[in-house]
Amino acid sequence: MDNRKEIILLELKKLSKKKNISLDDNIKEIGIDSLDLAELVFEAEAKFGVELSDEQLAEIKTVKDIISIFSN
Repeated sequence: MDNRKEIILLELKKLSKKKNISLDDNIKEIGIDSLDLAELVFEAEAKFGVELSDEQLAEIKTVKDIISIFSN
């Protein structure tokens, strides 16, 4: 598994109210609110040296979306 993917999944599991997270899970359905998402994105941007546009941030709906954005 890609290191970035592992890091993001680990952080999502810390923030989530769900124990098992799959790539197709909707962010809201696993208990990640907008503040949690903003915190996660801010930390990932700093850690990976990537800056998301407002459009990219608005497109995040699933776990896979977050991982895809930071893995490219």
